[in-house]
Formats: sequence, structure tokens, C-alpha cells
Amino acid sequence: MEKRDEYDFGGQFSEEFNKLRRDIKRPNILVMGATGAGKSSVVNLVFGQELAAVGAGKPVTEGVLAYENQLVRIYDSEGYESGQQQQERFKSHVLNFIKEKESDLTARVHLVWYCISQANHRVFDIDLETVRAVAAMQVPLAVVMTQADQVSESDSAQMLATVRDNCPGVTIFEISTNPDVGLTVDPLIQWAHDNLSEALRIGFISASKKAIKLKRRESHKIVAQHSATAAAMGASPIPFSDAPLLVGNQMAMLARLASIWDLPGLQTVAGGGAFGMLVSQLGRTLAGNLAKAIPGVGSWVGGAMNASVASALTGAIGYAITEICEQVVTDELKGGRMKELSEYFNTEIMAEMVKQAMRRGVANA
Repeated sequence: MEKRDEYDFGGQFSEEFNKLRRDIKRPNILVMGATGAGKSSVVNLVFGQELAAVGAGKPVTEGVLAYENQLVRIYDSEGYESGQQQQERFKSHVLNFIKEKESDLTARVHLVWYCISQANHRVFDIDLETVRAVAAMQVPLAVVMTQADQVSESDSAQMLATVRDNCPGVTIFEISTNPDVGLTVDPLIQWAHDNLSEALRIGFISASKKAIKLKRRESHKIVAQHSATAAAMGASPIPFSDAPLLVGNQMAMLARLASIWDLPGLQTVAGGGAFGMLVSQLGRTLAGNLAKAIPGVGSWVGGAMNASVASALTGAIGYAITEICEQVVTDELKGGRMKELSEYFNTEIMAEMVKQAMRRGVANA
């Protein structure tokens, strides 16, 4: 009991979370197009925050600014305006920029989003020329047709056909900030994920508030991994006095989930005692009671936790935390959190969700 009471939940969470963030490899995304093409809107739609408007971007070369956080770096190319000389300068700058960064593994361009406003009702030659030139450099490129609600169906079809005919093989997405139109950034997010290397996907998923499905899928992988670790720990029954061994695994899981859902504020929850109370209460009551009711979980013998119980309990906690994280992010996307973070992660709420997860057998799925 004494060891459990003295366990530094907040300290371990911070250590695990900070290490995760230090080790994350950031994807670099070049966003380009004409002045007024909606580049900032695309960035903010994908990442669910004012990333492109937070502070001043850092100049990285002539005509390109960088906006970044721990998870992602956005290269924002200066837009072109009318005039052949200005447009040629635009194309030359972006092509040279991609070439210059190619040899730097941390700064190279991993994806390109080329924005074309459908509100202009036409695709310009400079757009087609630049798209072809970038695609020829073997950098994954998507054309993003913005302001799709500002054009007729016939004009939209003509613009799409123009890009397809002149830039064969290039992926095209239509998006709108108007939710009634139904052209969301979800397909663009999935495309970006699929065209990034495995090492870069975690940073992208974590950075994108809109990547709910990808966050959920990655969270389930994390929970499965830590449930397996808990099962290995429980190969020899874990006495109450050694519960911190299991809790350490659960705190590492919580930190990974907090990072995927980009909720560093969970440190306060972890350090405030809610998580410690949850683990303590569940460890002493739920496992023993529910183990008898759940096929395959096993038993609680002599105050010790076996492999099945350790795995089931860890999995249930992980799935419950995932559901709450998803609710927090969903509320943020709808316009703001409905309550304080600590209220979402109330001990009683978490305990009930864990009970439900164990009853559903989610942890053993």
C-alpha cells in the first residue's frame, strides 16, 4: 500500500510524454499555390488549430516560411500573382527549395499540397506547369481544390478535368470550409498518412486533430501492445506490493495515448491523483469481481494478479482512456471543450468506462 501511495504518477507521465515528443520525427509538408488559394485554410482544417497563424513563420529561404511545432513542420510558399515574370519566379523558388532540402533528412519535403481555388473558375498554366515539375521530382503531391462551394458543378468538373488531362496520375481533392457541402479534409488526411513513411506517421497523426479514425486505430495498437506487456508481467502473479510495476506500464500507455491525441494536459490529471485512485480501486475490487464473470480472465488469488487479469485490466483502462480522449478532441472540433480536462477524466467516470470495457471483453478482443 505504501509503495502505491508514493508512486509519482505525474512524474512518470511527464517523463514518458516528454521522451515521446523528443523522439517524434516531424513530417515536412510544403503548401503552395497562388495568392488567395486558401493554403492557410487547408492547414488549419487538417490540423484543427490555427497552426499557420500562430506567431510569425520563420524564413527558411527566399519565398518560403516555416510554421512548426513538436509534431509537424509546414513550409508555406509565397503565393504567385499575375504576370509571367512573377509566376516563373514562383515556380523557380519552390523547385529550388525542394532540391536544396533533399539532402537534409530532417528538413526535406515529404509531401506537397498544391492549392488551387475553385472560386477562380479556371486553372492557370503556371499551376499545371508547377504541378508537373514537382511531380517529376518524385515527391508525393496532391492537388487540393479549395473553396469548392464557390463554383458550379459544371465549372468544377471542367477544372478537375483540366488538371487530370494535363497532370496524369496526380491525386486531386476537393475541399470546402462549408460543412453542408460535405467535402471534408478526411480523404486528404488519409492520403497524407498513406504517403508518409512509417517513421513519420505518428507525428502527422498526433498533429492532426481531424485524424480521428487514424488516432483511434493507432490508440488500439498502443493498448494491445501494453496489454501484452502486462500479460508478460503477470506470467508470475503480481502481488499488491509490486503494483507499481504494472502501473508503470499503464502510465507509459497513458503517455502514448496523450501524445497521439495531442493532450499534454493529461499530466495534470495523472499527477492529480485521479489515475492513481482509478488503478488502486480497480486493482483491489474490479479484477477480483469481474474475473469470475468474464470468461478467460482467470482469477485473483491471495492478493495477486495473474496474466489474464493484468492484461484485461490494462486493456480496459487503455480503451476507456481512448474513448475519453476522442470525446475531448471531438468537443474541441465542435467549438470548444464542454468542461475542464479533469472533469472528462473524473475517477468515477473512468472507473465505470473501464468496467464496461471489461464486461464487453474489449481488452481481450
